[in-house]
Amino acid sequence: MKVIFKREERSLRSEILFIKIIFILLSLIVIWQQSANWVGAVDLETACQHYKEKAGSNLKKIDINKATEEDLIALPGIGIKTARAIVAYRETIRGYKRLEQLRLVRGVGDKVYDCLKDLVTVVDSH
Repeated sequence: MKVIFKREERSLRSEILFIKIIFILLSLIVIWQQSANWVGAVDLETACQHYKEKAGSNLKKIDINKATEEDLIALPGIGIKTARAIVAYRETIRGYKRLEQLRLVRGVGDKVYDCLKDLVTVVDSH
């Protein structure tokens, strides 16, 4: 009977060890993803600053009511999905009235908006 108990005890210890290892691995994955998001935010700030410096005094704000997807993709922090979302939302609301409406577009978070507010403008077409 003691032999059976020891085997069960070993099995239980192995299971506990396995659970601990899985927990540690999952924790590391979560930490890695959070640090990757933080690095992405720093990269966006750097890309935005670089874009502004490169344009210098020639920086012309893009009218988001006339911008094409290609125009938008050229901006820092804007990929194809976000550009499409900006254009689709523009069509849905029949043109942006205020720059702040960009915040309502999926893919335009606070950091992207903070970068874009100095690069785009809303020209009322009415």
